[in-house]
Amino acid sequence: MKKTNRSAILLFSIFWIVVTSSYFLFVSMGFTLSSIAEDGLHSLLTIYIPVLFLVVFLLLYLTQKRESVNWVKLYAVDKDLAKKEAYLCFLYLIITQLILGVGFNIGLHFPGTDIYSTGSHFQEDILIWVITYTIIYTIIPLLWLKKKGLSLKNLFASFKWRRDLWIIIFYWALDFFGPIVVGDTDFIGGISASQYILGVPLGILVNSLGAGFPVVVMMHMVFIPRIAVIFKHKITVILLGGLFYSFFSLFDQGVDYSNLSIGLTSFTYIIMTQTLVGMGKATFTVVTGNPFIHFITLHIISARVPFDTRMYIDIFKLK
Repeated sequence: MKKTNRSAILLFSIFWIVVTSSYFLFVSMGFTLSSIAEDGLHSLLTIYIPVLFLVVFLLLYLTQKRESVNWVKLYAVDKDLAKKEAYLCFLYLIITQLILGVGFNIGLHFPGTDIYSTGSHFQEDILIWVITYTIIYTIIPLLWLKKKGLSLKNLFASFKWRRDLWIIIFYWALDFFGPIVVGDTDFIGGISASQYILGVPLGILVNSLGAGFPVVVMMHMVFIPRIAVIFKHKITVILLGGLFYSFFSLFDQGVDYSNLSIGLTSFTYIIMTQTLVGMGKATFTVVTGNPFIHFITLHIISARVPFDTRMYIDIFKLK
């Protein structure tokens, strides 16, 4: 392993440990917790650490004999500009997230920094979120990628769907049926079959436009290929991809930055947990070269269905 990779891994590890330790220190000091930051230890041990082992380490092990992805060819990455473009991508994310989160209360997943309650949001709110995120994180980056020489036709032609189909099936089943097996079935009751038939596809469509495609483009098509060209080491790329995703989630549902106390617990909780989620997402792209594998399994069709279906049924008044 090159010195640059070792240094990056060490710095990342120190940063994550410091942030995680800070979260538990703030909790022990009695800092106010935002709704998303409650039961951090339980969430870390039962959800996020298992994600790290079942996705990152297991998938790396199962695909260890695969050939390396040609990031330069597939994603039209200029080796001489890769570092600069990765920095600019991260800076673009931070600036836009601060503007959208602080200024407009819009986060990666609808309803932004708010927790949904019956009747608290309207169809217009969803439309604003979808349009905003589509323009800022999908259309603008895709236009930039096209200018850089990326061919979407060649990229899609390179995907090896037959080879990777088992990954989609296995991890989709694991992520969707896992919570049901352990008894987390709160999202099932009280919804009719007809509401599910209408609500699930609608939720998938909305989440794809508002959250799924923005993550696919910004993280998996812009950031990860350039980081992969710089470091050429899977673990390093996965770690940095996870960190990138955590900053994409700074204004996600349930965070609160209204004062210093609650803001610190929100920030540290997001970095502590969503970095691990992001590492899982990054691993799919790093081992396959296909930015849509994580999108199909862990981002839209599985995870967001139990989270959001009831909300969309209510907002769109589906009968």
